Amino acid sequence: MENLQQLVDKFPSTLKEYKTTVACGSIALLSGYLLYKYQSRGRVSEKWNKRYDFIVVGAGSAGCVLANRLSENGIFSVLILEAGGEDSAITMHMPVGCLDVCSNSKYLWVDYTTPQTGCKNLIDQRSASQHGKVLGGSSSVNWMAYVRGHREDYNSWESLGCTGWGWGNVENYFKKMEDYFLPGDHFGHGGPLKVSENLPNWPITSVFLKASMELGLKHNPEYNNGNNQGVSRAHLTTRNGKRWSAAQAYLRPAMKRSNLHVVTDAHVTKILFDGKRAVGVRFVREGGFTYEVLAEKEVIISSGAINSPHLLLLSGIGPKEELQKHGIPIVAELPVGLNYQDHSTAFRNVFFENPQVPKEEHLYKANLSSTKSLMEYFIKGKGPLTTAAGQAMCFFDVDEEGNYILTNKMPEIQIFMTGGPFIDDPNDEVLSRFNEFANFGPLLLETMKNADKRQGVMLAAVLLHPRSRGSLTLASADPFQRPLIDPQILSDPEDQRIMKIGLKFISDVLKSPTMSSLGSYFSENKFPTKDRIAPDVDPESEEYLEKLVSTACTVCWHPAGSCKMGAEGDTSAVVDPQLRVQGGIQGLRVVDNSIMPHLTSGNTNAPAIMIGEKGSDLILQSYRGI
Repeated sequence: MENLQQLVDKFPSTLKEYKTTVACGSIALLSGYLLYKYQSRGRVSEKWNKRYDFIVVGAGSAGCVLANRLSENGIFSVLILEAGGEDSAITMHMPVGCLDVCSNSKYLWVDYTTPQTGCKNLIDQRSASQHGKVLGGSSSVNWMAYVRGHREDYNSWESLGCTGWGWGNVENYFKKMEDYFLPGDHFGHGGPLKVSENLPNWPITSVFLKASMELGLKHNPEYNNGNNQGVSRAHLTTRNGKRWSAAQAYLRPAMKRSNLHVVTDAHVTKILFDGKRAVGVRFVREGGFTYEVLAEKEVIISSGAINSPHLLLLSGIGPKEELQKHGIPIVAELPVGLNYQDHSTAFRNVFFENPQVPKEEHLYKANLSSTKSLMEYFIKGKGPLTTAAGQAMCFFDVDEEGNYILTNKMPEIQIFMTGGPFIDDPNDEVLSRFNEFANFGPLLLETMKNADKRQGVMLAAVLLHPRSRGSLTLASADPFQRPLIDPQILSDPEDQRIMKIGLKFISDVLKSPTMSSLGSYFSENKFPTKDRIAPDVDPESEEYLEKLVSTACTVCWHPAGSCKMGAEGDTSAVVDPQLRVQGGIQGLRVVDNSIMPHLTSGNTNAPAIMIGEKGSDLILQSYRGI
């Protein structure tokens, strides 16, 4: 009876706390709904015309830019077709929600590579290669890292015959698109794309910065100034704690224009030709209904380094043998799908006996169910929900002796630091789905699940300039059957050597004075030896690093190069420096990362948007005075 009386006495205060919680939660949800309505301004079209001046295939990072810039003057009519749906998920606009949306098939093309010799710890040795299938494309589902690359990336492009694509030219387009949080002439201000520092500033991030500097790296907080070598907190495409995708920056503001139509759930299956001139496209919508629409001026393919070559091949542009094998009439013989590249990566989980940050502050699931976190996020634009997966990164070169060094050249390695674990439950739905999408085999799954609730970080080594070259080919002539993607991960011995140096840097970070003072150790140190990628091998040994390189690498979801740009007449190129498809084709361009001669030094979303900006200018220049 006494316990019952205590409960009765306590009930009014308990009820009051409950009402307060419900009220706060309701305010947070209402704020979130209003935010969503604001972000969703502009409407997609359910009706469209038979003809447009320009048809853009793909509303991804570059496609959104094209839709905005080509319709900006009000003169040209523009249709943009997107196979996915709208960017309507609330978690899509929350930086911390990136783990959720980047593993949700509703917003993704779910692709996997062919079996790779360096992926023995992935299921069937196939690496996931997912990319966005939603307004904004991968900029709506990625981890938001903003990396221009190194100035020598673009100078190298120009030296390969891509006139007008050197750093002195493309830097102006980066500035045009940016509204940067940093002052100075190196950065753009007032542009449509918001760029901010990753917040909150977790103490563990400072630990990583200090440890990297103890190994000889310089602090380079302005790493997007043309030389990204050094270490810094990450810069993100966010503002006020919200994702700032290409759809948010470019497409949504333009959707009110009467001369721009945006059609979602439109899977383009073929480019239509009159002789060698592209005159329109065929697409399929829900229910299997097929439509055709015509372009008076140009068809612009902006579907990314996987879907753009796939569509060209289906439409009769590609290697002769490949088209003949699938019974596709040849429109133009070009090396479509060759020169395929992707960054490769391998990761290590590092934990601490003496944590610097309360582990619950990093937990994705805990924060989404926290009224305090929701209130901070929706009302103030602050708190744990504003942080993205990558807190810091560093870039460095390597020498022939196996040392990591700083130079003025393109860096060979990127280290990406993710504070975590984001999810504390090994059986959590989001983590399970992410692991499934990543195609992790049993040993890599064990690495993730053994993270449990300990405070730590994930450090990933990224090979920035693979010597290996792969290919994208057709599985069949069926446009709904996904293509065969063969990146040839680490097939070149030099790639293996450089990746091992990247992993050695992570080992050295672990042993640095700052990290050591926190009792740092690799997660595998606590595993039963049978659960290690290399059983009975010391996780800090050279042998273990070699095993990681040979069995546990995967691609970074940064595909490029499959519609290579080169000088007019370059037989290894698909498009010229004006991004026009070669081989005598007229009225057809490719504008996305597939045109890269080689990968840039870092995450590839910023270059994709820049390519959209420069591509728009090239197209508009062709029609000035007409």
